[in-house]
Amino acid sequence: ETEQSRPAKKRPRKSPHYHRLRELERNAARRTLNGNGMNGSLPPLPVADDDDDDDECDDAGGGGGDGMDEDGSEKGGFGTLFGHPYGALPYGNIHLAAPPPASSSPPIKQQWHPDTVRHTGLGPLLRQLNDEQVLSILSFCDGPSLCGAVTSSRFLYVAGHHEELWRDLALRRWGEEGFTVPSPDAASASCNTDGTTDGASKRKNTGCWKDIYAYNHHHNKTSHQSKPPTITLAHDPMPMSGIYSDTFFRSWLCRSFALQPSWLSTHTVPTLPHHEVTTSIFVKEYEEKNIPLLIKGASKTWPALAKGSDHKWNSEYLLKTTANKTFRATSGAAPLPASFSLSNYLKYCTSSTEEAPLYLFDRTFATKVPQLLEDFDGGLKDSCAWWKRGDEESGHDLFSVLGEGGRPDYQWLIVGPKRSGSCFHIDPNCTHAWNAPIIGRKRWIFYPPGVTPPGVFPSPSGDDVCMPISIGEWFLTFWDAHVERRKDPDVARRPLECTAYPGDVLFVPHGWWHMVLNIGDDDDDAVGSGGESKDDRGVSVALTRNYVSASNLSDVLRFLDTRVSQISGCRDRKEAVPPEELGREFRRALLSVEKETNTKVVGGRVEEEKKCDESQNNDSDRGKWVDLLERAEKRSKEGWGCGAWVDLSTPCTNNNSGLSNDSNASNEEKQRSATTGSSILARAKQQSCPTEDAALGANRSGTAATSSSSGGFSFSFL
Repeated sequence: ETEQSRPAKKRPRKSPHYHRLRELERNAARRTLNGNGMNGSLPPLPVADDDDDDDECDDAGGGGGDGMDEDGSEKGGFGTLFGHPYGALPYGNIHLAAPPPASSSPPIKQQWHPDTVRHTGLGPLLRQLNDEQVLSILSFCDGPSLCGAVTSSRFLYVAGHHEELWRDLALRRWGEEGFTVPSPDAASASCNTDGTTDGASKRKNTGCWKDIYAYNHHHNKTSHQSKPPTITLAHDPMPMSGIYSDTFFRSWLCRSFALQPSWLSTHTVPTLPHHEVTTSIFVKEYEEKNIPLLIKGASKTWPALAKGSDHKWNSEYLLKTTANKTFRATSGAAPLPASFSLSNYLKYCTSSTEEAPLYLFDRTFATKVPQLLEDFDGGLKDSCAWWKRGDEESGHDLFSVLGEGGRPDYQWLIVGPKRSGSCFHIDPNCTHAWNAPIIGRKRWIFYPPGVTPPGVFPSPSGDDVCMPISIGEWFLTFWDAHVERRKDPDVARRPLECTAYPGDVLFVPHGWWHMVLNIGDDDDDAVGSGGESKDDRGVSVALTRNYVSASNLSDVLRFLDTRVSQISGCRDRKEAVPPEELGREFRRALLSVEKETNTKVVGGRVEEEKKCDESQNNDSDRGKWVDLLERAEKRSKEGWGCGAWVDLSTPCTNNNSGLSNDSNASNEEKQRSATTGSSILARAKQQSCPTEDAALGANRSGTAATSSSSGGFSFSFL
């Protein structure tokens, strides 16, 4: 047979949808490579607990999304608190998109595309971009331009209402000077320019930054009028069908997930009732051994917490005490900090739906509102004598020798909405800390020094860290890995967990990685009873203070000498000792502590005012400080007392192995190292070592460690 005479083979007939599915696959692959679509950035959905007694599932209100029960849970699946306000779904749902019904006209059916909302809504040019790139373009718009963009198409309506876009607009325009947050109960009809409303609204779980921008923009334009008109408020989202985007869905998911009881049930942090703790027990058994300790009932007698106290902290008292004062709030995802009055911040907490909400973390509250300091400082001295502020004579709070202005930042007022908190970090400058919840519970997860939490990738120099930007993303992505870490054969490497209640005080040792999740208070006995405002529910208020004591002085001295680029809390205050001089001035101030000498800081340097001749100096006190400093210097030169930091004589061979000894490196070299062109995660992967066991043995023997679980990093939340 010739080639021409051989009968041609018949190709199998393709399905009518073959070409459409092939195009869909190509688009999905292309958009995946571009960072959009079906990619690994979308956290998996863990299976919900079987326990139906989840008091966390519906307290934020709003009801469930598609397929959800009223309490936000789904039988056999994972619960969320409310549906996506604009109807966005994960990109994988595009495979389930149904074509128009048969009754549709032929032209519409022929032009149908499973991603037609995006396809037609962006046009032939913009649709080549992935969703993150579209958001980047929209971020260059001002408010009026963004309002115009959202009217262009259904897809741009959803993209243009991305909460972070309006947040960044508001912060760049009014972040420093402060702005007014309209009440969450603002009428959907109108609101007066003084913040009062003329009706009731049900704005909830829809975000608040567009309303914040609209209110302040309108108020600034009409402030010159004798009687400014009322403002239409309470943006009411319109859900759009056919929006498939992991980018839009992810940020909503990381904020709206329901807390599972299994996430909150484990308690492994050592715990003692307050009456069993003495200064000797605390210092010898916990501070010197660098072990966390939860002290139950340690703060119950503080005026801020005592029952029947006129200074008990609740919404009414705090708003009255802090009237006309502003506080600083920050977020790892926000471009700038913001100044809030406490009244505005509490309103923001009520309706915020951001993945990483702004967290009020104010270091100057004691200066702005001295009454707040009085509400706990005296009680602290009585109930926890081992934590007396400025008690350097007993070897505690040694940075106080530099004076209030010269020392690094050390105390903060912390306020945040439910499900806010701080991602994994190590407290700054090698300091210990204590934390006292005043309103709301706090969930703590600790990892021992030298054991890096799952999902956290410190750079070799310790100046950078790669981790999930929000707490929600960490829980959704790395919880299973965390559960496996609980089973580590080496008990000393297992994480510790606890829930701290109002009235408790938690000791946070230096060098421990820790994460804090605010979980609010739903118990009637804790918040909202006894005359307190029900608005306190879901809002967390706490106090924290960092300090240096004799137990961590050697590591602090070594840190100040070898980690100058990581010293924090003194770079933006003129009166503070500069980082490059902090180690020297701290030593000098310690030796200047004696009864006949007043030590103060002027222009960043320690100066002494002699009250009497040197012959009258108290030699015994000076001898005590000389001895303390000499012992600390000796230990410091021998090496780190805490496994969180490791000095290597050769370049670091693993992203989690510790920090190289850069004490002799020039500032230019440090800067070049910190600003290298490759990403943190890429550098971490390039420098990873093949095995972990050998590194663990090296770390335990005191040599350079290369374990993927040993981290050398110092990170301040600020």
